[in-house]
Amino acid sequence: MFDKLSRPDRILHIVSTLDKVNFGIWNAALFGSAFLKREYGWESCCWVCRPPANDDPVPETPVTYLTTGVSKGSLHALAKKQGLDPKHTIVVSHGCWLAPSRVGYALSKLGYRWIHVPHGMLEPWSMKQGRLKKMLYYLLLERKFILSATTVRAVSRPEKANLEKQLGREVTLVENGVTLPAHLPPKDEQEILFLFMARLHYKKGVAPLVRAWKRVMDGAGEKTLIIAGPDEGELEKIRPLLTGNVRYIGAVYGKEKEDWLKRSHYYFLPSFSEGFPTSVLEAMSYGLTPLISEGCNFPEVFREDLGFRAEPDEEQLVKVLGHLKTKPFDTALSERNRDYIAKHYAEEVIGEELHKLYSSMQIG
Repeated sequence: MFDKLSRPDRILHIVSTLDKVNFGIWNAALFGSAFLKREYGWESCCWVCRPPANDDPVPETPVTYLTTGVSKGSLHALAKKQGLDPKHTIVVSHGCWLAPSRVGYALSKLGYRWIHVPHGMLEPWSMKQGRLKKMLYYLLLERKFILSATTVRAVSRPEKANLEKQLGREVTLVENGVTLPAHLPPKDEQEILFLFMARLHYKKGVAPLVRAWKRVMDGAGEKTLIIAGPDEGELEKIRPLLTGNVRYIGAVYGKEKEDWLKRSHYYFLPSFSEGFPTSVLEAMSYGLTPLISEGCNFPEVFREDLGFRAEPDEEQLVKVLGHLKTKPFDTALSERNRDYIAKHYAEEVIGEELHKLYSSMQIG
């Protein structure tokens, strides 16, 4: 029998894969681990449900690849080998439809406290994609998994409202966060850079963005659209338009990514649907002005006049680009974006929210 007021000091994250295409999910999943270790001595680890690829990034959090299935017996044996137990460990699964939900569910049956984090995968637009297959799996398995979780965590206010309506249960809000650069880098205003840095997937709206750019900005030599990210089917659609002041630079990580954020002025994400994109937070922390859609689930950008609406619609994008074509870059807004992220989404802010959430899940 566990002590009535036993609190956790180990956090076990479950993710589907560490591949580059899934970077946004697993990077957001592991955010806060360093803070919890530094401030509270809490250890974090990560179980990955798919075998590694040769070029997978390696996070600082210790990683174990699941190779023996997701049965309760095999998971119990692995947890015991790593010194994990229900008294001291919180399990946090990230994403839907894949093994993380099954692993979280199995561990909950072994007595672990389990937080399920959908990361936007149950948002209305996402649920309509592959609707029949998703709905069948959701009704047969996924909903049962989620409803059995100790807590469901939303990463944005719109997602929280949608999940509570869909699941009929209370959902905890802890938003994503970012580690801020040490200072706001100065922006060269001789060439204004518009940065799109995300998967080249239909969902992200890159094709209508490039078409709109060619209609409005083609020949505007002092303005350049930089497209960065791994391809997921959209590159062939936009390849004929990658001329003049439109450049595709592939996927960027680490220092190369930081260099583009330091140099760029605007950040584009005209997405159909997101949970809460950390890429937008990161861009704003570097002083970029966000050009994002309502589907990014970040209404504060519009409410606080921190950026501009950019929907995944060519005509709407033509209008916003037309507005920005002759507009000088607003350095005061750049500083305000940095300050807003520092106040609301910095590591210590979200880290404390995570600590509060995990501490609240004491046994008793």
